Amino acid sequence: MPVTPRIEVAESDFARVVRFKDRMVFDERTVREVGEQIGAALPNDGKPLHVVLDFSGVDMISSSLLGKLILLQRRIDSTGGRLRLCELSPTIQAVFRTSNLDRLFAIDRDRAAALSSVSMT
Repeated sequence: MPVTPRIEVAESDFARVVRFKDRMVFDERTVREVGEQIGAALPNDGKPLHVVLDFSGVDMISSSLLGKLILLQRRIDSTGGRLRLCELSPTIQAVFRTSNLDRLFAIDRDRAAALSSVSMT
């Protein structure tokens, strides 16, 4: 069975920008596929990874996705890179605040701000 593309990846001068294609990243299959596709989209060459996750259009996320994001943050930290999240809806912002993950993740208002923050490394 073919896998549905769950993300779009764009290159900027400073980072890879990953945008989610689903409005709800909630069920286990979607979360697993998102995690696999993000992992496959990022090089594993030991160089610093700079990634912006663009949540525009995403209305709901699961705790399973939060776990995947924590693992991604650790992977990026281990390379000396930076991870920025942007375009979070008020509902998703509340999820990050409630779980205190707004302290772990760098969250920017929009893609331009996230890219600007990444470029300062």
